[in-house]
Amino acid sequence: MSGTKKTTSGLVDDWQARKTVTECNLRMLETEDCSDATFRLGPQKQVVRAHSYVLVSRSCVFKAMLCGPLAEKGEITIPDIELDIFKEFLRYVYTDEATINAETVTGLMYTSRKYSLDGLYDLCVAFMDESLSEDNVCQILEECHGYGELDLEQKALEILTEGGERVTKSPGFVGLCSDCLGKFLKSETLNLKEEDIFEAVLSWTKERCRTEGVCDTPENGRRLLDDMRYEIRFTSMPLEYLVKVVGPSGLLTVDEKMRIIDRAVDTTVDISPFRQSRRNATQTFAGNLNTQTVTRTQNTPGFTFGTTSNTQTVTGNLNASCKIVNRFSLLSSWELPAGQNAISFTPSESILLYGCQLYGGHDAAEYALTIRVYDANKVVLCEPFQDTVLYIQKKRQLNDVVFEKCVSLTAGATYTLYVDMEGPATCCGLYGMDTVTVGGVQFTFTDSPMSTTITSTGLGQIPGLIFCPRS
Repeated sequence: MSGTKKTTSGLVDDWQARKTVTECNLRMLETEDCSDATFRLGPQKQVVRAHSYVLVSRSCVFKAMLCGPLAEKGEITIPDIELDIFKEFLRYVYTDEATINAETVTGLMYTSRKYSLDGLYDLCVAFMDESLSEDNVCQILEECHGYGELDLEQKALEILTEGGERVTKSPGFVGLCSDCLGKFLKSETLNLKEEDIFEAVLSWTKERCRTEGVCDTPENGRRLLDDMRYEIRFTSMPLEYLVKVVGPSGLLTVDEKMRIIDRAVDTTVDISPFRQSRRNATQTFAGNLNTQTVTRTQNTPGFTFGTTSNTQTVTGNLNASCKIVNRFSLLSSWELPAGQNAISFTPSESILLYGCQLYGGHDAAEYALTIRVYDANKVVLCEPFQDTVLYIQKKRQLNDVVFEKCVSLTAGATYTLYVDMEGPATCCGLYGMDTVTVGGVQFTFTDSPMSTTITSTGLGQIPGLIFCPRS
C-alpha cells in the first residue's frame, strides 16, 4: 500500500510529524503560532510577529532587546527596514536559508549587520562578489545609498563608472536618485562617449518627469538636473551633435549653448560653471576649435599634389585669373562625419565655376567624392566627380578640388553645389556669411535641403568656391 498516512493525535493536528527542526521553525514563523514578539516595520509600521526564544538564540542584539533590565516593552518599531526585507531576514534566522538577489542583498546586508547575524552577512558578501555586474549595479547602488552601506556603494560606483553602455542602458539607470546620478556624472573615468552620457541623462530626466507626473519639457529637465548639468562635458562633443541633438533638447539655454560654442573658438570665453576638462577614460572624439583663418596664396596648376602655404590643389587645372570666395570666418577642428554636403548660392554676375574647396580630417586620407552642380529646378548641370577616390590633405590645409571642365553660371540664378564625401570625419567651418563679395561678384548663400549633414550657411563643409568672372 503506497502513500503516507497523515498522523493525528486525538483531536490535535500532528503537523510536526516527520518534519525537520528547520521545517517546523518555518511553519511557526509563517503561522505566527505562539508568537510573543511584535515588530512594526518601515514608514507604514506594518506588523510582523515572531518568537523571542528563536530570536534570542540567534542574535545577541535581540537578546539585549528582549531580555534583561533594558528589554523593550510592547511592540518594537523598526522604521529603517522594509517589511519584505525583515521577513526574509527572519526566514534566515529560523531556517539558515534566505533568498538573496539584486533586490534583497543590500537590505539583508544592512539588517544582518544591525542585528549581528554574521552568517547571513557573509552570504550577502559572497553574492556581491559573484553577481554584481553592469546589469544590476544601478539597482544595488540605489539600495546601498538608501541603507548607508558605504563599502558596497564604493564597489558599485566603480562598476557604474566603468561599465559603459551596459550600465546606462540597464533598466535600473533611469531609476537612480539624484545623488547617485550626480556621482556618476562627476566621475572622471566614465567609459563612454560624452554623447552617450548626454543621451543617458535625457532618458533619466524623461523617466523622472513621468514618475513625478509632470510634462517632459526643457524647463523641467533643467530643474531636475539642476547643478548636475554642469558636469556634462559639452566641449567634448562633436559640433554636429551639439547643433542637432543638444540644442533641440533644451537642456542648455540659448545663451549657454552659444557660450560653449564660442569657448571652443576662443579659450578666453567663460563657460563656468560648466566643466571643461575631458574625462580620463573617454576617447577623444572631437577637438577644440582652431582659430586660424585660412587663406590661399597661390594657384597650383595641373594634377599636382604639392603644398603651397595652407592650400592644396587636389586635381584639375586652374585659370590664372581664378578667384576664391571663402564663406567661413573660422576654421574649426570639430569633427564633422563624412556625408552628403550641399550649399546653394546665387552669384550677382555671370561666372565660370572651376571647382570648390573642401576641408580634410585630422590626418590626410583618401575620400570617395561625388560632386554635382544643380540648377534651381534640381537639374544636374554637371557631375565632375562620381565615386572618384581623391587624396585630401589634413585639416590645416584647404583643398582645391578643381573640375576638369568649368561650368557656366548665369547672374541672378540660384545653383546648388552637392558634395558627397565617403571617408573619415573632417573638420568644418564656423560663422558662415550669407553674402560675400569677391572680384566684383557678390555671392548669396542659402541652405540646401540636399544636405544631410550640418553643412549650411552658418557652418560645415564646402568652405569656398573657385570661380572666374565671365567676360
